[in-house]
Amino acid sequence: MRLLQTALCSVFFLVGCAAPSGVQSGLTLRLIHINDTHSHFDPSPAAFKAGNGQPVYTYIGGHPRLLTKAEQLRQQARQDAIPALFLHGGDAFKGSAYFELFEQRINIDILNRMNIDAMALGNHEFDIGLAKLADFVDKVNFPVLAANVDTSNEPLLAKRANLTPYQLFALENNQLTAVESVSAAAGRELVAVLGLALEDMRAISPDTGALVFDSEVASAQRTVDSLQQQGVKHIIALTHLGHQRDLALAAAVNGIDAIVGGHSHSLLGDFRHWYLGQQRPYAEVVTNPDGVGRTCVVQAGQFAQAVGQAELSFNRRGQLTFCTGGNTLLAGRDYFSSARRSENSRIDTQTQQATERFVANLSGTAVVDEDVRLRAVLDNHYLPAVRAAYGEIISVTHAEIPHVRLPGSGGSDQHGSKLAGHIADAMLWYVNTDDVQHLMKKPVQLALIGAGNIRAPLPAGEVREGNIRLEVLPFNTPLSVLSIKGSELSALLTGIISQSVVAGAHTGKYPYVAGIRYIAKQTGPASVQLTQLDIQQNGQWQPLEHDARYSLVTTSYLADGNDGWQLLQQLQAAQTDRVDMILRQQQPALYPVTKVEAKADSSGKPSFSARYQNLQALPCDSKGVDCKVAAQAFIAYLQARPELWRQQRQPTVTLQQ
Repeated sequence: MRLLQTALCSVFFLVGCAAPSGVQSGLTLRLIHINDTHSHFDPSPAAFKAGNGQPVYTYIGGHPRLLTKAEQLRQQARQDAIPALFLHGGDAFKGSAYFELFEQRINIDILNRMNIDAMALGNHEFDIGLAKLADFVDKVNFPVLAANVDTSNEPLLAKRANLTPYQLFALENNQLTAVESVSAAAGRELVAVLGLALEDMRAISPDTGALVFDSEVASAQRTVDSLQQQGVKHIIALTHLGHQRDLALAAAVNGIDAIVGGHSHSLLGDFRHWYLGQQRPYAEVVTNPDGVGRTCVVQAGQFAQAVGQAELSFNRRGQLTFCTGGNTLLAGRDYFSSARRSENSRIDTQTQQATERFVANLSGTAVVDEDVRLRAVLDNHYLPAVRAAYGEIISVTHAEIPHVRLPGSGGSDQHGSKLAGHIADAMLWYVNTDDVQHLMKKPVQLALIGAGNIRAPLPAGEVREGNIRLEVLPFNTPLSVLSIKGSELSALLTGIISQSVVAGAHTGKYPYVAGIRYIAKQTGPASVQLTQLDIQQNGQWQPLEHDARYSLVTTSYLADGNDGWQLLQQLQAAQTDRVDMILRQQQPALYPVTKVEAKADSSGKPSFSARYQNLQALPCDSKGVDCKVAAQAFIAYLQARPELWRQQRQPTVTLQQ
């Protein structure tokens, strides 16, 4: 067997094999990486399974802890005489109270202190407009990469030196230094990092101006070919596509040595001991179309909770011969017996050290202290304003209300997110209140919300308005009410869920519901069948009628057809009975929609926009206008239901995989 393996390795240069004599001692490279940090500068609530099987509550991650660990990994690489790069897979924007108050400015400040080498362009970088994205691009001290984005016709982003297809790094004394060109490397060995953004960005992030998003595969191959023709042997793709697309990219493009990804929030590996589930293995290796090249694919979760490190080895021909590594979850030293994490539930001093040792020995885990200087920057310059913005207490919960995107992920059961169900309930309740119905005069029967509309779980303890408006539902999300046939609703749910169950897929589109319930059974790698679809009428569940029309409420973002919900746009392409709701002086105001248009750019990629009867667009930036209607609906619901958290909500979503 050993002789056979040696023979195979000598012929095919299989990853994990020792390369043949004469081509063995090539470059070894370490990739330190993060993605989907979403402005989570502070640690996130988490829990781990203690030796007795009971949960212990703590905090993980945050940028000060992340900086400590990244610097430790860099220092270790220097000691090992191995060059290293620190890469960010995109989506630094959105997701926390810090971002809602300080937007791109705090990301410029904090990320510039992280010693990042390059970042991919994520979809949430477009959330606050192109002008603020341009400000971010201009002021960060690392390049933002996107090889498949044509900026030439968009004045706000054209000719931005820091927004570039790729970055070259030259090797000298086991260190990599950014250089402007191959000639500037003066014969030194080069590593190229190219960026890729979502080719369907216009259908996910409407505010993309005149940017053109080209094919991920074609752009990647074209860029790789150009780099190789210039003599670059080592090429890394830094992407914000989602893990499933990364695997497909590796199988479709020749010449990429590793893909460092983002977008799907994939914490690759087994983290069930942290109640975070088990995802695909870290550092999967995919064979390229030519049957010779190999690509190592990695990703590192979300919210600055973990850092990944991959080690790549090459032979002298520049071929990948080995790829290994893993994600490390960044644990703290504060442990509590209660999910509220109150001081009186803190683990006592006698068991503190034993607990810390236990945590340090958990697989894929490191106990890491926060960087003192970065912690001080947050505490002194940003945290006071964040605390002041949280407002009044509106509810109290004694347990965390978790949120996951896909049922069965992140330690959840087949019903998935508890929080999403309550938010769907709140939307349905709100549009049926007297104040809204006085204007609408049309009872609403069901609610739909995408998992990605919800950006954070609800921690145990006091719930303030800011928890909802700044963390859980931070988007400007007008509510849309429209009618739909039962058969159309069934097709919509089947399509969205089928897209979501693909291994490694982006699952922000996954639908959570109220007023209806469904059971979806996975029938293939990319297909589901709805074995049950019921609607609640007069307090009773009964099967949905395919030919009947029903009134639904969802967010305007999804009603326009974004994020894979394009069937809704198609149903409104010619005309619609839809009305959108915002708040004026804290009172509901309705705006009829005439139709929803799909407009393609020069590459054929569509974007979607509602056309209103009497105005160009909703006046969300006007004084006295509040477009965070989903958030306000949830706040009002919690205030009206003080007993909510003591009641058991019957699941309305079931995914059988």
